[in-house]
Amino acid sequence: MHPTAEETALWVALNLAQRSIYGVMDSTLKAEGLPPLRWYDVLWAIERAKDGGLRPFEMEKSLLFEQSNLSRLLRRMIGEGLLEESVFQDDRRGKVLRITAKGCQVRKQMWMIYGPLIHEHMYGLPTEYEPEEIALALNSLIRR
Repeated sequence: MHPTAEETALWVALNLAQRSIYGVMDSTLKAEGLPPLRWYDVLWAIERAKDGGLRPFEMEKSLLFEQSNLSRLLRRMIGEGLLEESVFQDDRRGKVLRITAKGCQVRKQMWMIYGPLIHEHMYGLPTEYEPEEIALALNSLIRR
């Protein structure tokens, strides 16, 4: 079965909007001398984690970007002192990532730019649908 014209239009609009807005946010962070938006997603995922740490494979569900080159990105963030890596106590072969004090500080600086940009871009949505309703509908696509 093929998608309807409306489903196709929505699919295209979602993807174009995401790419466009993400690009603006990434460029704005860069102009302020801050790391790329992907770094924010990693820092936020780890900061929210139970026990204050995540194993790299656990991050897959909580990041907003494709997983390709994640290990290279994590190495760079460790090198910048934003993350630290330790041995996973239940499996000595595994690693756990934790956010450092510097990482928390950088994430908060990034949020001062990123948060208002989210609001600015979401402000233009039609008011007949509440943001929570839109988020619920889109999240149902993720769970499939």
